[in-house]
Amino acid sequence: MVRHFAPDKIPDEVLISILETAQHSPSAGFAQGLELVVLDDPAQLNTFWELTDPQSRKRGGTEGDPPVVVIPYSGKPHYLERYSQPDKREFGMGTEEGWPIPYWDIDAGMGVMLMLLAAVDEGIAGWFFGIFQGGDELSRWLGVPEGFRAIGGVALGYPSTEERRRGSILTRGRRPLKDIVHYGGW
Repeated sequence: MVRHFAPDKIPDEVLISILETAQHSPSAGFAQGLELVVLDDPAQLNTFWELTDPQSRKRGGTEGDPPVVVIPYSGKPHYLERYSQPDKREFGMGTEEGWPIPYWDIDAGMGVMLMLLAAVDEGIAGWFFGIFQGGDELSRWLGVPEGFRAIGGVALGYPSTEERRRGSILTRGRRPLKDIVHYGGW
């Protein structure tokens, strides 16, 4: 994950390739509920940061902000509509209560992971971050329909020469594989 970006624009064909990769993520019932809002205009990006990061805790500053932010929205309505169709109706998942786990969020997260991996393959840096402030205002500003939820933000761009590793990975090691893999039971 990179938090300081160079100002260089991502070529359109590279960005499209990264976005197309998200279309190939798993999707319960092939509901295809992932929606992506792409912000690459400096004025839009500035409004995005003003709404979601008013204290500038996440921003790299004007010298390090990403040239692109993708906001992945999980589309619950797509899943409820899909599971109301004749070939899926018998599963009883045409209402939110029929879903013990909200696969619309899980599938959106898988799409984000594919975008991040595709970005690396294209030589582009990425950063997935939470949107913990201003989410409702952001959705209103973007004209997002009811029932769709931003699961975070994906910053994309070339890494700045000022980028340095930081954060918890420097102070906390990864848990050993033997501590997280449980063969045959917990």
